[in-house]
Amino acid sequence: MVKIRLRRLGQRNRPFYRIVVAESNTGRNGKFVETLGIYDPIAQPKRLEVKEDRALFWLRNGAQPTETAAYILNRLGVLPKYLEERPQHKKQFSYLDKRTPATTATTEVAVPVAEDAEIAAAAAAETAGDAE
Repeated sequence: MVKIRLRRLGQRNRPFYRIVVAESNTGRNGKFVETLGIYDPIAQPKRLEVKEDRALFWLRNGAQPTETAAYILNRLGVLPKYLEERPQHKKQFSYLDKRTPATTATTEVAVPVAEDAEIAAAAAAETAGDAE
C-alpha cells in the first residue's frame, strides 16, 4: 500500500518536513516514491507547498494520506477536490470534520447513589453533634 506522509528533515529542534509518497512498510525517513511538497511549521507564517496535480494523481490511484498529511491536504484544498470526485470516500476522512468529537473513548466513574446518601447523612450527623 502506498501512503502520503511526512518525511522529517532539518536540525534538532528545527523540524522541516517533506510531503512524500512512500510504501507503507518503509521507515519514516526511508525510501520514497515521489516528493509532493514541503511543510515548515517553524516559519512564520507556516510554509505549506504541495504539487496539487500530483497529490490528486496519487489520491486517485489509491494512496492513503496519514492523518497529518490529510489535514495539510485539506487545508490546501486538495482533499476537498478529491472528495468531490469520489464522495463515497468521504467517510474515510471523518476525522477532518470539526463537528466530530476528537476522542471517542470516554471515562466515566459511576458512584452509587446509596453511598452518597450515607456519606451525606454521616456528615450531617457529625455537624449536628458538633453544634450541640
